[in-house]
Amino acid sequence: MLGRLSITFLFLLITGLCSFMAHAKKPPPQPLTIAIGLENYDFNPLFTEFTRATGIKVKVVEFENNSLKSELLLRASNNALPDGIIVPADYMGLTALNLSEVPDDWLSTYLIDQVRTNIKANGTTLGVPIVFGNHLMLYYNRALVSEPAQSWQQLREQQQKLALKINWNYYEMYWYRAFLGTFGTSLILKGNVHLDTPAMVNALRWYKSLKEEAWLDVECDYECTVNQFLAGEVAYTINGSWMFQRFSKHFSDKLGVAQLPRLRGEPMRSYFSSHVMAFPDNALSGSKRAELKTLSEFLQSLPVQTNLWSSINALPVDRRALEMLKIQGIVQVEALISTLEHAQPMPNEAQMAFIWEAMLKGLTRHLAGVLDEHQAAHFMQHIVEKSISYEQEKKPGQ
Repeated sequence: MLGRLSITFLFLLITGLCSFMAHAKKPPPQPLTIAIGLENYDFNPLFTEFTRATGIKVKVVEFENNSLKSELLLRASNNALPDGIIVPADYMGLTALNLSEVPDDWLSTYLIDQVRTNIKANGTTLGVPIVFGNHLMLYYNRALVSEPAQSWQQLREQQQKLALKINWNYYEMYWYRAFLGTFGTSLILKGNVHLDTPAMVNALRWYKSLKEEAWLDVECDYECTVNQFLAGEVAYTINGSWMFQRFSKHFSDKLGVAQLPRLRGEPMRSYFSSHVMAFPDNALSGSKRAELKTLSEFLQSLPVQTNLWSSINALPVDRRALEMLKIQGIVQVEALISTLEHAQPMPNEAQMAFIWEAMLKGLTRHLAGVLDEHQAAHFMQHIVEKSISYEQEKKPGQ
């Protein structure tokens, strides 16, 4: 009997010891490196909370928005990409980043339908959505404006009577596309790029006419437009939902948000998109897959999604969290959601990189008087087709 007990005790001792040793040998979670854009939402508080909850450390690499894309492409050529990137969804079209396909079971079942359709590039899911919106709206200073202008004609009248000014990032194509959207065009139809269109001709003509208006300094770049608005030098600015937190903190209840102005009764149509976490250099096939999945689950979790508005003034991608926001009657939330009314989903196809470049080249030549609006639209189409053809020729086996 004593011998049997000794054997049993010895067995339990060995089993416990093996279990302890296995647990002791379990490696600590690997740290993650995540790249983000400086001017976008401040995700740092979320990463801090994530580390506190899971023990997984996150090193954040921040880039200026204007250089984020070029920095990522440079790192891709040097095999020095981070484990994850938080970027607007159209970055998923950058094939050079070699993004991992995201498994369906990594995505929350509560994603808003608009978001679910905006996380694919060429039919493949390449990002985990975190927030959505990323659209342009009209911000105004309530200390200078009692009733916001609803049309460009009203803006002109306010400028003439009250010397009120407006600014936006005039040479940035994301802004120009909102003006183009007034004329109801799609840049990509059935997989083909369409830039040489009557809509483009009309938009070019209108955009150039605005350059001559007294209310606008077209040489004022992105940071300049932000600083002018914060300093009260302009009454209006067109900027994105990502700037709401900064503007709101500065102006408090003096910040106004409205729809983009109409032209002859037609609304401007900004793009909207999601901010997603994507995984470059096939990161999901690497050793940090488990940690990246844990981060993906955390960012999509209901507690995080519910607190996105209070933490970074961003709209959640979880429909339950968005509904909870709506019923709170927060004026700013209602304004942000209302300004999505005329917004359109931004294509994530790889062609968009060439489209932005072609539109900029055509627009700048038109503004300089080198090309008229018809020639500029035709030039854009020529440039984009040439760029796409060249890219296809570079691919192996082509």
